[in-house]
Amino acid sequence: MSFGAPPGGGMDEYQRLMGERNAAAKRKRMLYGLIAIAGVGAVGYYVMTNRKKNEAAQKILDAGGQFAERDKMDMGAFWTCLMGTDTDVGMFQGADQIQQRVESAYFTQQKTYSEHLTTECIPKLEGARGSLSGLVTEMPEALRPPLEKYVAALPKMQEGLESYAEKLKSRGTVKDVDQSIQDVGAAFTPDPTAESVAFEKFLVCAIPGLDKMKDVQSILEYIAKDCKKDPVPFMTKVRTDCGNLVQNIDKDAKPVPSKTFKANAKKFYEEDQRQLRAWSDCGRWSRKGKKVLDLEAFLTAAGDYIEARGEVVKTAREEAARITGQPLPQEKKKGEAGEAAEAPAAKPAKK
Repeated sequence: MSFGAPPGGGMDEYQRLMGERNAAAKRKRMLYGLIAIAGVGAVGYYVMTNRKKNEAAQKILDAGGQFAERDKMDMGAFWTCLMGTDTDVGMFQGADQIQQRVESAYFTQQKTYSEHLTTECIPKLEGARGSLSGLVTEMPEALRPPLEKYVAALPKMQEGLESYAEKLKSRGTVKDVDQSIQDVGAAFTPDPTAESVAFEKFLVCAIPGLDKMKDVQSILEYIAKDCKKDPVPFMTKVRTDCGNLVQNIDKDAKPVPSKTFKANAKKFYEEDQRQLRAWSDCGRWSRKGKKVLDLEAFLTAAGDYIEARGEVVKTAREEAARITGQPLPQEKKKGEAGEAAEAPAAKPAKK
């Protein structure tokens, strides 16, 4: 007994369903493949972009490190020569500290320090100028502004130091004049001795309107007012115009008193010699102030140099952090260890 073949439509429906299922699976596999490819591409792009950022940041840091090493090598020799000992100027908190160190070096070799600067230290600074100036074109664009400021300070430092070395030559003369005022003034009496006559002439020269003053107190008030106001020009004029009157006194020669000697000696002689202390104080204030003025041009340029020196390294660190998206490095307070222009050691973080 034959039951006959299954309806043709049932087999066709089965095959259609299987075909749709296979097509859906194929589409799903393709979709997963596309997602996987996109994911791999995104990761690759991220890795490649991050690598390029790190490489750019490291290039900046390497340039900052190169600068720090060159500064240490070339300028370090100059600072050691200037101050007589190994010195990291980046640790100084102000120009006054540089002045103190330079003056200390001067006092260790007062007679030869000017020549030492001219023949040894200034040539080292000049050599560093030539060497470091070439760095500007080698540096990344971001580091050029502070580096240009750094390089611009070097010739001004040289000019200031050359001027200082020349002025040092007259320091001995200044102290000699001040000492002569004390020596000859100590011998001042109402008697017309060689020292007394010389000192009276000095007073007439150094103190305008002396003839209108009544006593030593008037001289003290005049010195206190005019010298304390600005001791450098006051004593410079006194030394230049009147210093020769108290130097190289021939004690054996017959003195020739001026017409005003008798009256002035009577008014201005006193045993306590208070005016000598006033002249001594004024001379000391003047010499101290002149030290600052003598070194002022160099100190100003050195301040610019130190500031720009720190800015180069600071800019390198900040630019590297900006490129990689890291937080900016915290700036250390002036005078803290590490404030010197040291090589930027931190490398960009790997992500």
